[in-house]
Amino acid sequence: MTAEQDDESEVLKGLFEEVMKMVRQKQIKVETIIHRSIEQDVISHDSFMRIRNMLDDYGKKKQWV
Repeated sequence: MTAEQDDESEVLKGLFEEVMKMVRQKQIKVETIIHRSIEQDVISHDSFMRIRNMLDDYGKKKQWV
């Protein structure tokens, strides 16, 4: 992994924690976030897959899956 990827991973982790905080506080739904991101062409397919994998791992850690 390159330094750029490490930096991107750290940013994604921070954003992920903020999003999960908002979801837990019921300020926003995950479906809304994904829908808006795809609608506005904000994320690439690779980024979407990374986010999905992070959510899967988080769900397993919390024993939701």
